[in-house]
Formats: sequence, structure tokens, C-alpha cells
Amino acid sequence: MPTKGRPGFTGISAESSPVEYGGTLYLPDSKSHIWAVDASTGERIWVYTPKFPKGFTAGSAPRGVAIGDGKVYFAQPDASVTAIDSATGRATWHTKVGNFLTGASFTAAPTYWHGLLITALSGGDGGARCKIVAINAKTGKIKWQFYTIPNKGDPGYNTWPSRKAWDGGGAMWNTPSIDPKLGLVYVGVGNPIPYSALTRGPGQELFTESILALHLKNGKYAWHFQTVHHDIWDYDIPQSTILFDAKIKGTMRHGIVATAKTGWLYILDRRTGKPILGINEKPVPQSAAQHTWPTQPIPVGQPFSKQCADPKEFAGVKAPDGQPYKVGCLFTPYDDTQFSVFAPGVLGGADWPVSSYSPQTGYEYICGKDGLNAFKSLPQETILHGLKARGNFFQVEGVFPPKGTPMTNVPGTLTAMDLRTNRMKWQVRFPNGDMCYSGAMSTNGNLVFLGRNDGRLQAYNSRNGKLLWSSPKLLASPNAAAITYRVNGRQYVAVYAGGNAVAGLFGRVPGRYGSDLYAFALPQ
Repeated sequence: MPTKGRPGFTGISAESSPVEYGGTLYLPDSKSHIWAVDASTGERIWVYTPKFPKGFTAGSAPRGVAIGDGKVYFAQPDASVTAIDSATGRATWHTKVGNFLTGASFTAAPTYWHGLLITALSGGDGGARCKIVAINAKTGKIKWQFYTIPNKGDPGYNTWPSRKAWDGGGAMWNTPSIDPKLGLVYVGVGNPIPYSALTRGPGQELFTESILALHLKNGKYAWHFQTVHHDIWDYDIPQSTILFDAKIKGTMRHGIVATAKTGWLYILDRRTGKPILGINEKPVPQSAAQHTWPTQPIPVGQPFSKQCADPKEFAGVKAPDGQPYKVGCLFTPYDDTQFSVFAPGVLGGADWPVSSYSPQTGYEYICGKDGLNAFKSLPQETILHGLKARGNFFQVEGVFPPKGTPMTNVPGTLTAMDLRTNRMKWQVRFPNGDMCYSGAMSTNGNLVFLGRNDGRLQAYNSRNGKLLWSSPKLLASPNAAAITYRVNGRQYVAVYAGGNAVAGLFGRVPGRYGSDLYAFALPQ
């Protein structure tokens, strides 16, 4: 049922998951108001309205908050962080981390650990040079920071051209993961800017498209694994990494897995960053103009999404420039002469909607899609140089996709991947291009919860993918991850339903907008 009295959250592209603590749910709505709601009755306790600087216009929806030391911590879309008293809803400190005028922003919830708040800038696609930041949770003072595009003398600096065309990129759209025992914090890093590499020059370009591990105490580099070298396809690691323990080939392994837009899982030892099952460098198609890297890392196992477009589907279809499409696969390069189709597209594979791991099954559950995209580089003479020009940072024309092309109506999927083998155990495919842009939540009771664009929250059997329960249609589409919690001896599942602008791009089920928090409960 909707929360009592319908609190009145406002806005669209609702991507937040609530956090429950002490019988209270804390949730940012899509306009960055923070709500405290009684977890058993839905009664509003307080609402915090953030203060934004003059000239700021929010461009991305927040995805959550962190709780610790009696405070609610919110990484705001204007690249600042606010601590709010969890009892009163009043701000206790506010720290500016980046400059929104240069494109900096926050999207994901921060992580709290032993008096330390760790968060990471997104905004790389807007030209910002992104960084991971640790903040004293009591005072709001910055303790350390690490730039994902290195300074001179730092690890990874020499993987860039000596004269960089751009300093932006390396966004982190996800909440950092922590292993307290190892004293490491992990984050998945996004693409360099611009997408097209005509002006970027050659280079591996660390730490873009990497799983990055830093030491918790001081932010020093520990290890990295780059999943895509010299990326030109926007193949981010958009989700939070998952830490797991499982017996693999007879040995207990302490792993970390990154779920990527490429349609692959990258499964590593979380102490060393070395592949557990094997990841092999293999030759890929090349483009001299794009300075493509000769090989790319290909994991041992099975992808969870389609990695090639079907040329038959594009027979007779013209691109926006009137020419036929060049139809390709994963890592197919493009240039400024023709639109090239590659798969997965810029939304994956898997995008930011979170995946979930079940220790009971050993499976990871992924909301994905068989996405396609087509890119064509802008001619070099049209490119604006320098961040201050505020030009087309992507430097591509993209098909995202127009109606009537085979890129429309691609299937959404829920996939169970066995992390002990990196192979698919089962997959549910949704009709009419519908997809679970909510992400997946798995439970100890062998259930996987997800939201559908038509307004339903659903539960599937985590062992075989059988649909077990579907809610009545909600007032809006649940395109944010559900949570489960227990209050006064009763088990609840809560989800924020507000729709999402991206969720309806690839199908006939566009989703419905609104702003409601729903809580379902097991019978007493």
C-alpha cells in the first residue's frame, strides 16, 4: 500500500532506495528532498530541503543516503555533501567537494565506515575531472582524495598522452564498497571524455573503466583492474561492486565482482585484484583514427547479454545521414564517415540499476538488456577544444534509438549468473522491450524482487527464475531498488515508485511517473 497520507514526493526519474534504521526509513526523492518516514506506518517524521547555489540546475537523480553517528549523509547533485541530524532533520555540516560549474556532481549514496564518509564524484560526462573523497563524518572536513585521472607523478599518469586533449571523465556512478578486514575501499570507474578518441590521442587511459582499490586510511593506491582499454563506447562500470565469499574449485575465495555495460562479469580476488576464473587479453577490431587498443580483456565464462547486432535486422535501414549502418559487435570501432552499430549499447549490458548476490545460491542477479547503439564521430573540424568551451563533450552523433530501427524494443532481462563459474544459470526475458530498471534484490528466503515499467513489483524464485508474486499496479513505475527490513517482528519490502526517463527508451512500455513510497508486509 502507499505510505499513509502519500507523503508527496515530487519529481521524475526516481532512482533512490530507502535506508531503514531504528524503525525509520530515510529516502531522497528525485528533487533531492530527504524524507524520514515511520517504517511501519508511513507517517512523515520530517523533510529536509537542500540549499543549492545560485544558477544550479539538477540534472541527475540521487540514489540514496548513508546513516551513521546519528546522522543522515547526503551527497548532493551540486557536488557538495550534507550531514543531517537523523532525529530533527536539521543540517549539522555542509562541505563543498567539487564545482558544479565544471560539471561535477554526485549521484550515488556515500558509504559510512567508522567515522569516515567515502563518496565519489560523477559528472565526468559533463567535463568534470572526477575523484574519490573521504570526509570526517563528525566535522565534514576532507581527509583524503584520489583523482581517477592521475596527476603527474601519480600511478597511471603515463598511460595518457603527454598532452591531454581533455581532463574530464572517470566518473563514478556507484556507491563505494568496503572490506574492513583488508582495509580497502573499492569503486567502479567510468569512461574517458570525449567518447570519440579522435582528439584524445593514444593510451590505455587509467583509471577509466577500471575496478579501483584504495587503502581506507589514507586513500593511497592499492590495485586496479581495467575492464576496457582506451574506451570509445561508454562501457562504464556503472554499478557498485559486490564482495562475496564462495568455494571455487574446492578453495574458499574472497572475491569482488564488477557488473559492466559490456555484458560481462569481472570476477577478481579482492585482496590482489587478480582474476579468479581467468580474464584473457584478445585481439579486437582496430581503428587507427580512434587510436584503439589492440586487445581487450575477455573473461572466461559466459556474457549475460547480447554482444552482436544482427545484420539481417538492419537490411535496408538507413542511418540519419542516409547511409547504411555498419553493423558490428562488442568493441566494433566507429569513425566520422559512417554510423557503426555496436552491442551492447551505452546503457548495457547492465547500467546503474543494482545487482544482488545470494550466498544461498552463489548466484548474482542482474537486471540487464540486449541493448544496441550506433555512433558516428563528429568531423574533427567541428570539435570544440578545451573544457571552458562547454561544447559537445561526447564528440559523437548517437542513435539512442529512433523509432522504427531494430535498436528499438530490445528485450530486458533478469539473469542469474553463477559466480563460481561465471556462467548463466537462468534468464527471464521481458516482452515489448520492458526491463527491470529497478535493479534486483535477493533475500534469504530464495526470492528476487524487481520492479517493472508497467507499475508492478514482482518476486521470482532465486533458484529457477519462476515468477511467484506480482503486486497490483502501482501509481508509478518502481524503477528503484527495493529493500527489505524487519520492524516490531514484522517483515516488510519497501520500494520508491516514481518512474525513470531512461527506462522507457528501448521499448513499448515507457513507464509511469509519480512519487510514492510503498511498503508491503508479510501477514502477522
